[in-house]
Amino acid sequence: MTASSPSTAAAPTPSRPPVTGRACRIGVADDHSIMRAVYRTLLEDEPKFELAWSAATLDEARKQMEKDRPDLLIVDINMPDGDGLDFVRETLPKAPSLRVLVISAHEEREYPEMARDCGAHGFLCKNSTPTDVLAALDLLRRGEYSFGNSCS
Repeated sequence: MTASSPSTAAAPTPSRPPVTGRACRIGVADDHSIMRAVYRTLLEDEPKFELAWSAATLDEARKQMEKDRPDLLIVDINMPDGDGLDFVRETLPKAPSLRVLVISAHEEREYPEMARDCGAHGFLCKNSTPTDVLAALDLLRRGEYSFGNSCS
């Protein structure tokens, strides 16, 4: 299946204040080392983004969030030590200005809805193109939502 460009389901006003005047700092929680490397490489080439940290487990992500809170968090749903959506539910009350992009290998249509229901600001399937990922991150950076048809 191919990914299509993300679209926004944003209200007329942004969901969060946009990150302006500096690079948007991003934390990544994904148990696959190849995916963390892909995000690192993708973000290195984009001056408006900066990789703050990456974590292979939710426990590592919790510790990183306590030490170094990013502007935006990319989180995988299936992690070895828990559910990424539960992590989003747990994290957002502690960091209300944090924007969250949920990433998953699951292509079923209910997953973007589940991500939205837990408070995430965007959802992409792991089969998305680098262009789709950067477009979604840019929407979130600007304070908007990204729940486009990224899975089919």
